[in-house]
Amino acid sequence: MDNVSTIVNQMKIKKRSDGRYEGRLTCNGTRKSFYGTTKTEVKNKAKAYCKKVENGYRDPEKITLNEYIEYWLVTYKLNKIELSSYNRLNSVYEHQIKNTIGQNMIGTLSTSMIQEIIDEYANPSSTEIRALALSGLKKIVQLLNPCLNMAVEEDIILYNPCAKVILPKENCITTPTKEQYSLTDTEIEQLKKACYKKYKSSGEYYSRDGFVLLLILSLGLRIGEMLALEWQDFDIANRIVHINKTIQSNVKQKGGGYRSTVKKSAKTRAGVRVIPLNDQIIEYITTLRDYDKRNGIHSPYVACTGVGTRNTARNLQRSLDRLVRNAEIEKHITLHILRHTFGSVLIRRGVGIEVVSKLMGHANITITYNKYIHVIQEEEAKAMNLTPI
Repeated sequence: MDNVSTIVNQMKIKKRSDGRYEGRLTCNGTRKSFYGTTKTEVKNKAKAYCKKVENGYRDPEKITLNEYIEYWLVTYKLNKIELSSYNRLNSVYEHQIKNTIGQNMIGTLSTSMIQEIIDEYANPSSTEIRALALSGLKKIVQLLNPCLNMAVEEDIILYNPCAKVILPKENCITTPTKEQYSLTDTEIEQLKKACYKKYKSSGEYYSRDGFVLLLILSLGLRIGEMLALEWQDFDIANRIVHINKTIQSNVKQKGGGYRSTVKKSAKTRAGVRVIPLNDQIIEYITTLRDYDKRNGIHSPYVACTGVGTRNTARNLQRSLDRLVRNAEIEKHITLHILRHTFGSVLIRRGVGIEVVSKLMGHANITITYNKYIHVIQEEEAKAMNLTPI
């Protein structure tokens, strides 16, 4: 007879006032009660529990949600999904879960507890809590739902308390979803003029970064793709550029800390692409090359610093902020808006959505359509205004 059977057979079982039987035992230092309509049912439940404990199972009332999420991230996500996706999940854990419901024992979690957190981030009761838009609320569910599903699969909990959580409607959330917008044709010309501005004393351009930013605008690159772009990726003779890698920034490492890594492919399979170069883009490339020769800059990277090291997204955003101020554009323009402007301009000029999708490296045409639905609707409204009927 094995040790589990011995423990279970020594368990005292009594009949309760409600007609059920109850047995109690201490298994691996944990005191536990089991219930059933017969003594045999109670013993079977106790035996199954003790077997799990022998195999490393921990009672859900002894595991915090934080402990399980950290285990789940390392076991089921690290090196199994894109580093950027892993980093996003970990960021949600660190900022929205760790110091809130994460400190609760996983076995005590309820749907109402998770719903309360969602509602609190949707409409904070304190100024100390940063309100989240709908996309941020969805990310909380996208972390908790699969994590707790796995906890069910591993017999840690009986059911997933996140399964029935309800996301509030858009008009019931404090922070609205960011409105998608792009630069107008006039603003594009203003930005170009600012990028071409020179010092009167030396005749040198104010900013090398300005022409890097114009490349993002003209090629529709993601910031990670721009930072990873090397001079060898350009084939000027055939007037094309190969987009085949990206920089993944602030990726959390297993031993702690964050770093940036070069991924030897683009964000998606469709992200690996070849983009034709027009005369304007070749002018930007030539201008950058000439600038580097004049200033003794030697670097394999197109987006580089004055000493040739790879530039950063933060530095490029700072340069963009200065150029936008100099251009007197009264909008907050991010690096992503430059990419979004590229797609918007193509659609406004009548380029088919399937072509835009391919040039931007989207995984499928639906993504492109959803991102540019506002531009498509604007163009449709213009068409209706022109109709003679």
